[in-house]
Amino acid sequence: MPNLRSRLEALLFVAAEPATLKELCAATGADPAAVESALKALASDLRDRGTTLREVGGGWRLTANPSFREDVERFLLPPKTHISPAALETLAIVAYLQPVTRPEIESLRGVVSDSVIDTLEQRGFIEELGRKDVVGRPILYGTTELFLESFDLRSLDALPPLPEGAPVRVDGQVIQLPLPDGREKALEQIHDSVEGHEDEIVAIGDATLRDNVALELERALSESA
Repeated sequence: MPNLRSRLEALLFVAAEPATLKELCAATGADPAAVESALKALASDLRDRGTTLREVGGGWRLTANPSFREDVERFLLPPKTHISPAALETLAIVAYLQPVTRPEIESLRGVVSDSVIDTLEQRGFIEELGRKDVVGRPILYGTTELFLESFDLRSLDALPPLPEGAPVRVDGQVIQLPLPDGREKALEQIHDSVEGHEDEIVAIGDATLRDNVALELERALSESA
């Protein structure tokens, strides 16, 4: 009978989404300790191969090795693959303040954001989470598992720390240090509308980013603060 490491590799190869430890245990009939040990061994075996094993989005997945990212992008993606600075700024706002509405995003950015929000939705980086229970019932947006995978994040806990002076939620309020003239007044308009979501915001931990796309997001955050 094939060893557990090979069996797990086969399962992960056909998995459409990151496979959780519980799912892998159920599929193989092995106990969690054995599966975790086999996953670590498989990850070690693949470290210098074209594919690699990564823990992303709450599960395990076989992906192309980030070392060969440029080759893969040239092979799979159309010529224009970059995310604009405006889209990166919007994506950063959603990642850190989610669930967040379009008016909240526009208040922070100071410009209409319909186009960039639509682009981020089309690329699968953000999605609708429901509607906020306020006048007009605006749509609430949050990031997707594809966002975590694309930026090589295990979870939102792995987002880099916000630069000093960037808006954050504290007790349901958006709190910010002094910002350029014109934005402070806009920020005041969203203080009342962000209450009630503080329990839904994941704490931000230390950065564990490894690829170029993630570094672009970090740079966008620093430049937009």
